[in-house]
Amino acid sequence: MAKNKDDKNGRDKLYKRLRNHYKLVILNIDTFEERFSFLLTPLNVIVLSGVTFLLISISAFALLGWTPLRYYLPDYAEEVRVRKLAIETALKADSMELELSQRDEYINNIRLLVEGRVDTSAYDASALIEVDPLEIEYTRSPEDSLLRKEIEREDLLNLNPSFNRDSKTAYLLFPPIKGTVMDRFNVQRNHFGVDVAAPKDASIKAVDDGTVIIASYTAETGYILQVQHDNDLISVYKHNSSLLKKEGDKVRAGEPIAIIGETGEYSSGPHLHFEMWRNGIPLNPETFFSFE
Repeated sequence: MAKNKDDKNGRDKLYKRLRNHYKLVILNIDTFEERFSFLLTPLNVIVLSGVTFLLISISAFALLGWTPLRYYLPDYAEEVRVRKLAIETALKADSMELELSQRDEYINNIRLLVEGRVDTSAYDASALIEVDPLEIEYTRSPEDSLLRKEIEREDLLNLNPSFNRDSKTAYLLFPPIKGTVMDRFNVQRNHFGVDVAAPKDASIKAVDDGTVIIASYTAETGYILQVQHDNDLISVYKHNSSLLKKEGDKVRAGEPIAIIGETGEYSSGPHLHFEMWRNGIPLNPETFFSFE
């Protein structure tokens, strides 16, 4: 009984010591001014230390388990390297096995041909029956008819650079864009070209071979491009969203040179303002080709 009583008294004393309050004070060593202080007990210190150690352990485990930091662990890095080598080796072995199988099949076929033991039982000679072309009936599909009509509507492109180049004959030009004419050529209104509306991001093409003489931006007409052609002919393309050529570039007929846009103060919607000039005289583009 006495021993149990002593044990109980010892536990009570230990518990009381753990519950004793202490004051931790931070002082200014020069002025002895108290900066701050707080009360604590040995039990609180033990609990707080345990919780802190637990949080640090969980954080370290999470960092080393689910972040790239795990690659810095010696054992894990070696395991990853071995696994990668095993996968690469398996892939190479599979490829080699397939290649060897194909080679054996090829050698076997060559051997059969040399020995004259080619199996012709599955040979079908009916596929080589001659067919008279005059007996073949051809029916034009609706899709074929539509394609033919679309191609026939396209303007012909002159591929001969020396054809129709003298000053007394007409030009055979490539239309810059296909669309709807919104405003036509009118000298009385100082409108020296045509405005053609077309789908967004449509490409604008050069009407003929030539050299880009102006590729710039103005506040009124946005991105503008001018091309010098033969016989003092100049084509002008205004309100583009972007230019595909720069000054000095050589262009071919039908080659994309810009993207349709609505840049500039004089623009109200995506369209191309197109002009043609010869010897300082404006020409009506619609006399050369149809835009629609």
